[in-house]
Amino acid sequence: IEARGSWLCSSMYEIPVLAIVNEVYFRMKYNYLNLVESAREKLVAKMNGFRAGVYDFKFAEFGCRRRLSREWQDFVVSDLIRDSHCVGTSNVYLAMKYGVKPIGTYAHEYVQMYQGIPGIQLAYTNKAALSEWFEEYQGDNGTALTDTLGTDLFLMDFNKLQALCYTGVRHDSGDPIEWGEKIIAHYESLGIDPKTKTLLFSDSLNFDRAQKIYDHFRDRINVSFGIGTYLSNDTYAEPLNIVIKLQYVNGHPVAKISDTPGKAMCQDGDYLEYLKNAVDYRIKEGI
Repeated sequence: IEARGSWLCSSMYEIPVLAIVNEVYFRMKYNYLNLVESAREKLVAKMNGFRAGVYDFKFAEFGCRRRLSREWQDFVVSDLIRDSHCVGTSNVYLAMKYGVKPIGTYAHEYVQMYQGIPGIQLAYTNKAALSEWFEEYQGDNGTALTDTLGTDLFLMDFNKLQALCYTGVRHDSGDPIEWGEKIIAHYESLGIDPKTKTLLFSDSLNFDRAQKIYDHFRDRINVSFGIGTYLSNDTYAEPLNIVIKLQYVNGHPVAKISDTPGKAMCQDGDYLEYLKNAVDYRIKEGI
């Protein structure tokens, strides 16, 4: 499925398109009522885990794009907000409906977009994206996404002023423990107390994985989680792994490199290799 047009307009198709594809697939392939019943049983078990002390971390519901259905996500959010461990949802409508905080970050495609803007060197497009977001929001910058061109490159551009003004950073690929240690070390190298910042993890999480990550970092930095499929579409059926990513800007290919090699996305293999070489060169030279 492709959306063409201005980035401002075409980018907005991602959430409804993925939500529709996912819901249609599961309604047509399976007995929907049976799916809902199994999802309800699993949701109860998860929340009982918090009441029993098995889980004790904070999280937001991030499941809009891969939800079982609109009705089911509505039920999940309405149920979760009764527990203090759930701090909000990425679904802006449901956040408004239930009076909770809408939570999210800018998308990978925001950073990718700069690869298609003339005059910006490819290995510096992440720097341009960070800088313009910083200028737009004047210190109230929210959470930065680190892995569009790899976290090592991101940290070269994440200077002290930005690190102070962004509330934290989001993990979406690569080993979460290794990534978190790298981020803490970066804050400390800038003279920033990590306990004043937040690590937001959102990569294919379930509650058991989240708890292990939380236990590792809990006394050193604030930790939160964005949990999607495991809340909005956790049934007896295998969930779909579907995404939409930016591919071309002004006729120029763009790419996401990621901290997990298998998550790299680009329709032009030659361009992807060229971009990787540009990023690697800048990191190697430290420029």
